[in-house]
Amino acid sequence: MAKQLNEQTCTQISEKLASFLANTFVLYVKTLNFHWNMQGPQFHMYHLLLQDQYENMAGANDDLAERIRMLGHPAPGTMAHLLQLSSLKESSKPLKMEQMVKELTQDHEEMVEQCHTLIAFVDEVCDQGTSDLMAERIRFHSKQAWLLRSHH
Repeated sequence: MAKQLNEQTCTQISEKLASFLANTFVLYVKTLNFHWNMQGPQFHMYHLLLQDQYENMAGANDDLAERIRMLGHPAPGTMAHLLQLSSLKESSKPLKMEQMVKELTQDHEEMVEQCHTLIAFVDEVCDQGTSDLMAERIRFHSKQAWLLRSHH
């Protein structure tokens, strides 16, 4: 029989997931911004790559919010709240293509680190559902960091 998570543990997991959701949402918006505004000789290739990335993150945002709700907590749903919870930052000025790629690479690498930290916690408290979700996110963000690194 599966171990039932107590209320305090569900709260802790939900808070960590909310932070990860916020970072995913900020990276989603940043990727969309760069997709729209990138210019240069490799525009078409990056345009398609970034489209794949933001489409994946759009689905992930929903999965993460639903996991928080399954744990009995409200998911952050306003831009103000998401920006408050996020450790990733939006770009405040126009960037050249190379800078965009470098920034996205770093952000995906930070997401991988946050995934590892979250998995360590949820594995300790026996939350396999969240662990599985985070393993999926590690695979995605690791691959995207590798793809972006391979182009610069």
